[in-house]
Amino acid sequence: MKKSSCKFSLYLMTTFLVFFLANTIHLYAQDKEVTKEKNEGHYGLKAGINFAELWGKDALPESDRKVGYSFGVYATYKISKEWKLQPEVIWSLQGEKSKESGRYKISYINIPVMFKWKSNKFYTELGPQFGILTMNTAKSVPDDLRIENFETFDFSLNAGLGYEIFEDWSIGARYVQGVTNIVRGRDLRNSVIYVGISYRIF
Repeated sequence: MKKSSCKFSLYLMTTFLVFFLANTIHLYAQDKEVTKEKNEGHYGLKAGINFAELWGKDALPESDRKVGYSFGVYATYKISKEWKLQPEVIWSLQGEKSKESGRYKISYINIPVMFKWKSNKFYTELGPQFGILTMNTAKSVPDDLRIENFETFDFSLNAGLGYEIFEDWSIGARYVQGVTNIVRGRDLRNSVIYVGISYRIF
């Protein structure tokens, strides 16, 4: 991926984080009293489409985002009127592709832990993600570009937003930026744009 695109995406991530933290401080200043509402829990399913790419000096030349998919389960716990904690367990197909240099298919069992702020039907979210490698395959990748020795664990930061279209249905988009290198001794990190839908079972 080109350095200019990396810097622009990191700028967007930083901007989102600044607004998220500013909103948190604003809400805290408005209401300092501890909520008396019960910490209700909700559980559901979610699935979506990934637009994945690998970042770093060792990424495939002229690479594009590879289309993949993900699905899994989530639980939501109320912290206050506006704030919720949402851990998830998601199977995710990621990687990257290049017209000239082939493609990589990489899958993880991802465990995001998202802090969500909800206002009416809209929500924003931010949180860390821990990934466990389940598969990595290469197709039509030249020997001089082929990478091996993938790390078993991955760590990323997530930021997203969404909208509740019905009482139990929501749509959302999330950006996932890898923090750790996914291959030993290589400059290579995950980058995923996720768009999906979730359904609350109970």
